[in-house]
Amino acid sequence: MPMTLAENNAFFERIERTRLSYYQSTKYPLIFRNSYWGQFSGSLPTNTIIENRNKFVEKYNISGYKETHTMTQKMKKKTFIFHDETYKKAQPHKWLHRECFKWDAGMSKDHKEYYTIKGTNGKSFIAIFSQHNYPYLHDVILEHGWIEIPPLYAENQITYIKIIHPDTE
Repeated sequence: MPMTLAENNAFFERIERTRLSYYQSTKYPLIFRNSYWGQFSGSLPTNTIIENRNKFVEKYNISGYKETHTMTQKMKKKTFIFHDETYKKAQPHKWLHRECFKWDAGMSKDHKEYYTIKGTNGKSFIAIFSQHNYPYLHDVILEHGWIEIPPLYAENQITYIKIIHPDTE
């Protein structure tokens, strides 16, 4: 049995939506275009995630996406999370080789992204990561200066942000 015109239109609309990259579903495609999240395509994220992304840009005066390779080791170090075997905040080991600071020392963080803040000439930025809910890590993440915000990656994950300024420890 052939499809009606409405069914045909709905079918092709679904196909077109799966061709979009996530960044294209926001009000700020230029900001999210190069982000980890923005590169995905297929079934678009929920309206909640899209709206949370739009609000994130507006609330924190985001001006662009920051590539990891443009960050100094000192700046990257400010995003690290160290904990001991009981998941309490700890300082990095003295023996930690400086090569470690080229990637991500300490606790592993999923879905990392970095965004520049308007009016700071790209020097201040916001680091974000999202991960599944691990209650035993929540407090140590907060102790390192991270803040929980509404989810930006998936509704079943917790998103944390940290505002990084070049002139602060």
